[in-house]
Amino acid sequence: SGGHKIYFSTDLDMSAKDIIEYYRTRFQIEFCFRDSKQFTGLNDCQARDLKKLDFAFNASLTSVNIAKVMRKRYYPSLSIGLLKAYLSNTYILKRIFSKSGLKPNRTFNTKLIKELFGIVAEAA
Repeated sequence: SGGHKIYFSTDLDMSAKDIIEYYRTRFQIEFCFRDSKQFTGLNDCQARDLKKLDFAFNASLTSVNIAKVMRKRYYPSLSIGLLKAYLSNTYILKRIFSKSGLKPNRTFNTKLIKELFGIVAEAA
């Protein structure tokens, strides 16, 4: 935006390029943790066993990374939150139809499903 940024380091021998790379990496890591807390339940695990906690943390962080790849490749216009809502709604709809034993009329329901997802996108 034409502004200037100042980065500081206590290591006087570090090059400016390394300082910028460290800051970029740091903020990418912080954004991953923020998204994990908001969208994949990083703080919700109630296990006490270290192996179970390790699995829960890895699952949460991996889910965010997979969601970012999916969003970038298939749904670039959606945010991570909208992508989560879209995938959750898709899963619930498929589960309802599989458990009910009914075969959905795809041509009839396509319009209704798109409207449903549109409502979710507008509400978010």
